[in-house]
Amino acid sequence: MKPVIASFQGNRAPQRARGFTLIEILVTMFILAIGLLGLAGLTTEGMKNNQGAYLRTQASILAYDMVDRIRANKNQAAGYQGFSTVNASTALPSCVSDAAGCTAVDRVTADLAEWTRHVQGAGAGVAMLPGGQGRIFFDGTSSIYTITIIWQETGREGDAGEVVAGDNSYVVRFTL
Repeated sequence: MKPVIASFQGNRAPQRARGFTLIEILVTMFILAIGLLGLAGLTTEGMKNNQGAYLRTQASILAYDMVDRIRANKNQAAGYQGFSTVNASTALPSCVSDAAGCTAVDRVTADLAEWTRHVQGAGAGVAMLPGGQGRIFFDGTSSIYTITIIWQETGREGDAGEVVAGDNSYVVRFTL
């Protein structure tokens, strides 16, 4: 019997193992580009949602600020009803800077002016809510106060491409 001798052709690799072809590299780059575009879209949508959550938090803070002001001045609560920050004065009454402070009646005027300043961003240089408006409504039959904060926000699209509406308002209802 003759021993079997394997033939060795030096350092030469088989035909299929020579490396990547240009087409393989282009396909890989295309798949990578699609993935990166998807990641950029997710990042953009996440930033929009984060901004919306921030504005909703600011609206919540402003609404509960007015709830606390009304509850603190409960005896003059009727003075707060029917108020809107649209075209409202942001001038603070003189009692705010007086050492004696404000009376309960003057405190209503001061509270409404301060709240308007916060909602509109007057004097702060930056509005807490873009295009912010606040309203106070009192329903005498049920004795329920309703504080509504609205603002302007860029529209968002839902999962099926529909426009998500109603994300730019915050409502608080309470009784004294």
